[in-house]
Amino acid sequence: MIQVYKCVCATLFVMAMFTNVNAQNEIGSYFLDGTWAARELNLTDTLKGKIEVYLPGIYVENHHNNRITLSDIITDNNGTNTLDFNNVIPQLENNNLLENNLRVNSIGIAVKLNSFQIDLKHNIRLNSTINYPRELVQLIFQGNAQFIGETVDFAPAIDFNAYHEYSLGLSKQFGAFALGARVKYLSGIGYLQTEQTEASLFTDEDIFQLTFDTDYVLNTFNTVNIERVTDFTFRGDLTDNFFSVNDGIAFDFGASFNVSEKLRLSASILDLGSINWNEETQRFQSQGNFTFDGVDLDEFLLNDSVEFEIKLDTLEEVFEFNRTSTTAETNLNTQLYIAGQYKVNSKLSVGALIYFNDLGDGEAAAGLNGQYYFSNNLLLGINYSYRKDNFSNLGLQFSTKLGPLILFGSTDNIINVISNENYSSNGRLGIGLSF
Repeated sequence: MIQVYKCVCATLFVMAMFTNVNAQNEIGSYFLDGTWAARELNLTDTLKGKIEVYLPGIYVENHHNNRITLSDIITDNNGTNTLDFNNVIPQLENNNLLENNLRVNSIGIAVKLNSFQIDLKHNIRLNSTINYPRELVQLIFQGNAQFIGETVDFAPAIDFNAYHEYSLGLSKQFGAFALGARVKYLSGIGYLQTEQTEASLFTDEDIFQLTFDTDYVLNTFNTVNIERVTDFTFRGDLTDNFFSVNDGIAFDFGASFNVSEKLRLSASILDLGSINWNEETQRFQSQGNFTFDGVDLDEFLLNDSVEFEIKLDTLEEVFEFNRTSTTAETNLNTQLYIAGQYKVNSKLSVGALIYFNDLGDGEAAAGLNGQYYFSNNLLLGINYSYRKDNFSNLGLQFSTKLGPLILFGSTDNIINVISNENYSSNGRLGIGLSF
């Protein structure tokens, strides 16, 4: 038997570290005037045409607290590429944070009526945060022999949600002022959150007994089903639950003020709301203490003999999950933007922005932006931002108009996008029609 357990775990770690699917601190797109990306962040942004059609687009963001590259994981073994986490483990901290966000813009429309602007659109949103200890990776890929005589905590904490977002936005110009509001109906696709995260292993130094102690709780809707520790079923996809039994409401608000013909100040607060997971939501709990005769955990999990199934049966006794119904609530990650933009001349503008993530508990970011119109139909921009103790965020933006077709894109860290260091990066691409 191939070492299936290790292969599955390795695949999950690689997907988690290198698949951009989180942290919602987008900066450069705020200044892409006339695109639906800018209006998504600041709904007082002025439409270019009388009618705008929002065609499919995507925004992705990833943050991991270590600079781990694919070359750290994939090694050459006599001409064959193999997964090797021995180079990764020394780079991990005691506790490691992985954040991912994905926003898929499907379709929408916006209309300008004199001083009013109205938009109607649909998005798919996915947000996830995983906190995992270094010892979890060590146990999976190196075994427990290194922890003899020690108690090792290895439980990860997970917070995941995905939902459809149907929104109706309205803004109005009052002379130099503009005010806007957007209401959003949220239809839950999937939810997974750890309520208790206690799981430890002690290896006796004399007789090598293994003692597991667990109090681990998962609350989930349409994400995972646990029959046994060896029978996990992952469920759900982004096309599920367009109108879910679990839903919620959220609001966006925005304002702007034209101080002069050249200077414009603006602010917006986004995602004030929550989703209730009251129907078909399950609670899985593993709680107890179990001791059995000593054996190296790596051999325990990966032995290719007939005893493998017997050992998994024993493992099921340790991590037996009890299932009950439950309810939960997910508060959205509220964001605040405060910005100013100054038109130096008809082609060049500069701007500055302050961003707050998850008000009161999150982190702040700040950015400087410059944009230049090379023609009436081609805009290129550059921005520099500070975020998460990282000073090396250099971003680029563009928008171009080809007849009625508008193309645009933005990233706040072009260095990480084009390199294989996926430490913290984001990017947006979109298209639309303007009439």
